[in-house]
Amino acid sequence: MLSIESEKAISIVETYAQLKRKCSAFSFRTSDFSERWQAFKHFYDAEEVQYTGQQFLVALADYLKINLDDVPRSTRYYWFSQANLSYNALHSYQSKDLALVAFVAAKWAINRRTQPMKSATISVLTLAL
Repeated sequence: MLSIESEKAISIVETYAQLKRKCSAFSFRTSDFSERWQAFKHFYDAEEVQYTGQQFLVALADYLKINLDDVPRSTRYYWFSQANLSYNALHSYQSKDLALVAFVAAKWAINRRTQPMKSATISVLTLAL
């Protein structure tokens, strides 16, 4: 018989399974998992904080250090849908429910930071002189 040392093992596995069911992108295998997990924990550990959809996006943008104006509207809806939530700017959400949204959004923010600079054309470089 297999013995599990940690008293919390069953709880951990059940929690992981619930998160995975809610958000298929939830995985420990990605290289950026640690940073995404920090975003998740930031909102999950908040003490019964409620946000409207818009307030959350502002708080999330501040946490991820992104400009909310750079996030396409469809991307915002995608983040929420990946966490099985419907986005509504005026709807109130519990921060724990928004933690998966933060996890998904963190991936977008990480990818934006690591994108190479686009090359300027000759005509654009000439204008810069």
